[in-house]
Amino acid sequence: MSMEKSPGGSILWNGINTGAKIRCSESDWWFEDISYLSVGLFVGLIKTMEGRGIRPENLAGAAMYYARKYLPGLGRWQGGQSGKTRTVASFSLTPAVVDQKDLLESIEKLLPAKKGKSFCRFLLGLLRVALILGVNHTCKDSLEKRIGMQLELATLDALLIPTYSDSDTLYNTDCVERIIHHFISSESFITSFSPSSFDLETSPSSGPLRKVAKLIDSYIAEVASDVNLKPGKIRAIAQALPESSRTLHDGLYRALDIYFKAHPWLSEKEKEELCNVIDYQKLSIDACAHASQNERLPLRVVLQVLFFEQMQLRTALAGCLHVLDTEIAPAGPLTVPGDMGGQIVQRDGWVTVVRENRVLKVDMERMRSRVGELEEEFSKIKQEMKKVTKSHSTLSSPRLVVKKIGCKLVPGSSDAQQDTVESTGPTPRPSLEQLRLSRNSRHRKSFSLF
Repeated sequence: MSMEKSPGGSILWNGINTGAKIRCSESDWWFEDISYLSVGLFVGLIKTMEGRGIRPENLAGAAMYYARKYLPGLGRWQGGQSGKTRTVASFSLTPAVVDQKDLLESIEKLLPAKKGKSFCRFLLGLLRVALILGVNHTCKDSLEKRIGMQLELATLDALLIPTYSDSDTLYNTDCVERIIHHFISSESFITSFSPSSFDLETSPSSGPLRKVAKLIDSYIAEVASDVNLKPGKIRAIAQALPESSRTLHDGLYRALDIYFKAHPWLSEKEKEELCNVIDYQKLSIDACAHASQNERLPLRVVLQVLFFEQMQLRTALAGCLHVLDTEIAPAGPLTVPGDMGGQIVQRDGWVTVVRENRVLKVDMERMRSRVGELEEEFSKIKQEMKKVTKSHSTLSSPRLVVKKIGCKLVPGSSDAQQDTVESTGPTPRPSLEQLRLSRNSRHRKSFSLF
């Protein structure tokens, strides 16, 4: 029997294409061969190779390959890596029968204390399988701690770990909260793999804390639609990170808005307690504009947003006016003072805004003076109405009315009776002329009354 090489690069065994390829130039050619060992032999081999000075990334790659082969569902978290390439020796070997729970606990102990994007994704996938298999608490806590020390390299889809227990929630938020605490409490920074092996990001200026804050805000927004998620859990996850981790609170506001939309039965007190985690001074102008018109927010929160929005606009306009007055600023873009979140605006646009603001200010002054004039006119009209009302009450007396018209009062009944008594005495009979004169005088008196 002879072994030859085909034109396509595959191995020919007695003229038969075996499908195996020669991979002598790569450092992982032995991963497939040792994957047929039992768990005990594999652990012993890795420890021996570690003592011989084999590179940690090669040992981690062998452990990842071995775990992916015997733990179903773990391959999808390896970034598309597959184990289809086989060597010649692998055709005469049969896979070992392993206990998955024992395998996972053994693999976790073999993993080096390194960090990397692919490695962090592998750890999150391994944690999922560990929760399904129900491994011991020590193994699970160790995986969570490893993930926490490199949480800035995690992705949102890998962090969305479902709940495999009898919990009512869709996602395992308790596990993520513990990972965040491990990230905050980790004092010693672990070293990284070589960038050529695991596609790592080792720049110290990347801001791990801000990356994690952005990741957690996206995580809260993703799990906020769960109707069984309690407000206390949302608040605990949001407050797990320090205040300095977020330069802007727009992501946190968006997450809470999604939570309020999915939980319309929350009371005003519960909403206010959740909104207390937001620093309204760290909201952008767009977020403030959205929050000021958001009907799902409590009224007190909306008032606070409006107050801080006015402060931001006032600070921005004051800084722009100062620049325009002194004429020191360059003709390029200007950075707005007052911690506006790095928002940059053009000078020409600010000149237009300032001019419009001055025109509005003049119009307001004119309107204010016009309102003052109307108030004065109203007070004068009010005084005239008081005078008319007072004079009307005085004219309502009948004696003053008759006196002003110029009429005499009609004599009372006592005067009439006295006249009748005096006339009852013996008087001579009046003549016809006297009767006419007396009748005419009565008509005159009665006419003078009207």
